[in-house]
Amino acid sequence: GLKLSAAERRGLKIGEAEKGKACEWAPEDPQAIGKLFSEKPAHAGVVGQTLGRIWCPIKGLDCKELETNVFLFTFRQASGWRRALEEGPWWFDKEL
Repeated sequence: GLKLSAAERRGLKIGEAEKGKACEWAPEDPQAIGKLFSEKPAHAGVVGQTLGRIWCPIKGLDCKELETNVFLFTFRQASGWRRALEEGPWWFDKEL
């Protein structure tokens, strides 16, 4: 019964690094975008640290907030990326 908003249906463009600036991740690191369905905002650091322990316990992951409760996850382990996508949906702090 979950539905995307009109803005979410249009998509989200993530820009490339500016010329001369290094990317924050290696191109081979898998990434995923996730949305927390909650009325209260969550902090990227807390979300990344908590889910990183589950998804990528050895190398961890990076979590960047793109907008309120929408996050970009950069996985340091391909197995963590597969686990996050294949075993979802996931709950965080009693929220989907």
